[in-house]
Amino acid sequence: MAAKKPIVLSLSGTSDASGNLTLKTKAMAPGKLLCIQLVAVYNAETDNCLADVGFERAGLQGWLETLVLTTHARWYPYYHPFWIPSDYQVVIKFSSGGSGKLCNAWVLGYLAPDAGEE
Repeated sequence: MAAKKPIVLSLSGTSDASGNLTLKTKAMAPGKLLCIQLVAVYNAETDNCLADVGFERAGLQGWLETLVLTTHARWYPYYHPFWIPSDYQVVIKFSSGGSGKLCNAWVLGYLAPDAGEE
């Protein structure tokens, strides 16, 4: 049986004047399948920030859950595994984060073994 290939993606950015920020992973190579096991979000400076966790394909977005970051400088996890095909991206959209605030997200999971691998 082929070994799983662990993936850890770190995303960060600064919110705009309206307090919004959208972070996206890069699309994977064709034919790959990614299992996301954990998405963790963090805003060091703002209470009551929202983080929508979802996916995007060809500009269309689907949302899995909204995390409410009630306390700043605290990690907020999304623990529900989901699968992302090669032409999809994981998207985390922060809102109400305050202007010019640093927001972080980490995506942990693994690449499914390629078909035929031993």
